[in-house]
Amino acid sequence: MSAPSSTISLRSWMVLISIGVLIFLLNIDYTAVNLTLVPIAEEIKADLSSLQWLLSAYVLVWAAFVIPAGRIADLYGKRNTLIVGLILFMGGSCLTGYGHSLEILIFGRVLQGLGAAIFSAPAWAIIFTSAPPEKQGFVMGIILSFAGFGLAAGPTLAGLIIEEANWRWIFYINIPLGLLIIAILQLYGTKDILPKVKQKIDYVSALLLASGLCIFVYTLNEIEILGIDSFRIWAGLSLGALLIGSCFLRDRTQKIRMIPPHLLGNKPYMAASVGEFFMAINFSLILVMMGLYLQNTLHYSSYETGLIFISMTISMGLLSPIGGKMIDAFGIKSPMIFGSLLSAIALGLMAFLKVDSSLYFVLTVLFIAGTGLGVYFTSCNTAMMRAVPEEDLNVASGVYMMLMMIGNTLSVVLSTSFVVFFGQSHLLESAQKSGLALSPQQQQDLVGIISKVEHSASQLKVFPVEQVPQLLSWIDEAFVYGLSLNMMFGCGFALVATGLTIWGIETFKAPVSVKHVPMAI
Repeated sequence: MSAPSSTISLRSWMVLISIGVLIFLLNIDYTAVNLTLVPIAEEIKADLSSLQWLLSAYVLVWAAFVIPAGRIADLYGKRNTLIVGLILFMGGSCLTGYGHSLEILIFGRVLQGLGAAIFSAPAWAIIFTSAPPEKQGFVMGIILSFAGFGLAAGPTLAGLIIEEANWRWIFYINIPLGLLIIAILQLYGTKDILPKVKQKIDYVSALLLASGLCIFVYTLNEIEILGIDSFRIWAGLSLGALLIGSCFLRDRTQKIRMIPPHLLGNKPYMAASVGEFFMAINFSLILVMMGLYLQNTLHYSSYETGLIFISMTISMGLLSPIGGKMIDAFGIKSPMIFGSLLSAIALGLMAFLKVDSSLYFVLTVLFIAGTGLGVYFTSCNTAMMRAVPEEDLNVASGVYMMLMMIGNTLSVVLSTSFVVFFGQSHLLESAQKSGLALSPQQQQDLVGIISKVEHSASQLKVFPVEQVPQLLSWIDEAFVYGLSLNMMFGCGFALVATGLTIWGIETFKAPVSVKHVPMAI
């Protein structure tokens, strides 16, 4: 057998670019859908709290079904599974764009999440097996640059579409691009070689895992509404944990395990996966907290905030290929350490944000964060895939992406809860130090404002007019205090990811003898 070529063929580049466009599309949806909530609420007369399920349902279903979907790809082939998932995603996009009721919109988003879960794992596996070992870091960087540009373009493109056409076209645009991707995969993708003997999928274990994750993450989303001491919260968390535990207990009795046990004993794979979990927390932490800070404290508009965030997302997009070249030149471990430490520095600097921080400082820390995250994510994805044999790529990618999605969801829940808890304490302390006498009702109204998305004078009608400016100043200071503590936690998470890299990641410089081979033409 001849040695695999060290170059990437034109056919492989066509497949890689098509998957890059797919990831670009997903990341545009990730940031653009947030801007559709207000126009959707105006059109179908739904409240914003209900419309939040357009975001949560998508993430919940994606996280819950990505591992079983990895097993489906093992049985029916990467290309076949990717195309089926993409068709479901397009169907969900069409339904969401066409829907005129909240129920139809949410069902469409569920279909989108299911489609994304099905095509995610095989998409990453195809990326990795389409390039020779010495080019894998560079290719991963190119693909992640599509993700960065998608994140950057999302708010701007959404604003343009809403202004010039209609919010529905944010979903409709997925359909022609999806058809183009399917056509390229059919023309240039390698035909799947299916196993001669098909192993049965344990659908009971898959259902237990999906149900447990949905219930667990749904309950986490409800903590802010019901409170941590609510019986319903603890009952939901317990039921979710029980179902997940039952899945793993049942899985241990199966001949073909849904999650191969040797994956859990694979030190480089676990270091990359758990490290990605903590850095995904940081990514969402920055998006959510800095978005609120820019709009509530520095009083930028939604559109201006989206433009400011380009300093982070564009650095992720532009510098991801550089991170890939660093991998190919120096191995994986050094870029991962560099990326996580740079992210820790950025988060540490964000802990020093004030109510009147300059735009220059904000742009600088966001750019540093984007650079660190871009290099880390490129390296970590490559490390995860090089750490496992090719036959485990689909399920390994599924577990990895499930941890990433759970990290994103936990970040939103925990960061907003922390900023409310610590902000309320700081706000009451400021009032007490000033000697301002507040009635119990006024105290309750005042601390309740911290939990609102927007902070304005209209929320302080129960207070004398002359007190309002001082109260708004204290509210801003309390929010920034809570934000600073969140960023300190994030800095700690980045340092944990650094430690995991030092502990578990091998150099993984392009090996002489490898398990992954380039895609045949």
